[in-house]
Amino acid sequence: MLVAVAILAIILTTVAPGIQNIVIKNRITSDLNNLSAVVQRARFSAVDEQTNVVLCPTQNYTACTSSWRNAKMVFIDANGNGSRDNNEVLIVASDPLSNANTISGITGSLIFDEQGGIDRAATITLCPNNNDANYASALLLSLYGRISVAVDSDDNGKKEDLEGNELGCS
Repeated sequence: MLVAVAILAIILTTVAPGIQNIVIKNRITSDLNNLSAVVQRARFSAVDEQTNVVLCPTQNYTACTSSWRNAKMVFIDANGNGSRDNNEVLIVASDPLSNANTISGITGSLIFDEQGGIDRAATITLCPNNNDANYASALLLSLYGRISVAVDSDDNGKKEDLEGNELGCS
């Protein structure tokens, strides 16, 4: 029985770090996919409805906040005031960011116009709480509303933004 326990301990010490890496990558990917889906829905809604659509973080699904760790909501801003009023329908909402991840590169709302463009380009970077840049990934938004995910184009183990700069965690 001691031999079996020793073998099990050896296996766990060699396998556990690999499993932790997979878990960290999956958490980042999950949050990135959720964020990407909400951004795409906001853009498509703006084009389909031919009006300005707001994507913003929220705590109560009525008022926008600045922290993108919160849940996100998408709504048609009929009166152009940048906040959701009682008569403005909530198009879609998402869950808050995982507690195991951090987000950087964006604050406040994004406004999509009727052609799908946004008011500012953004690199929305997601990192694990330990700020290990090897796990960093990002959602890249161009002024034209093009949505892409950061890739490691030079095969050095770190993903890059639209300008080719390596993503970092701070």
